Amino acid sequence: MALKLRTVSSFALCALAALTLAACGEHLPGDATGAKVLRNLLEKNGVAVKLVSFKKVQGREVKRPDVDAFELMYEAEIQFPEGFEANCAAERERGKCAFLGIDEDRTFAKAEVHTSEGTLHFVKSEKGWLAEDNNAY
Repeated sequence: MALKLRTVSSFALCALAALTLAACGEHLPGDATGAKVLRNLLEKNGVAVKLVSFKKVQGREVKRPDVDAFELMYEAEIQFPEGFEANCAAERERGKCAFLGIDEDRTFAKAEVHTSEGTLHFVKSEKGWLAEDNNAY
């Protein structure tokens, strides 16, 4: 009887270890990665901000024959230390206004905090997940 219990326990332990290792192999972008990407994108687009908070609210893998992608939906609180004039009504390409989650012209006062919702896109590469800021994570 003791031998049977030992065998079952060993098998259960091995199965648990295998599941743990399998879960570690597919790291999907999360809060820390999303916050870094959003910071980089806003900086690249000339928007001086302080990221007060960032939270992944949903993620979705997109698998196609030619590419594996990931969409990270987020909610962020963004503070404008010096204020900001967002000219968004005329923005035709995905840029600062998309990352701020606004589609109209808007003036932000000094130290104003804005709640932004949006989506960040990642593509699987041999170096990891390639984000819109052209960095691999």
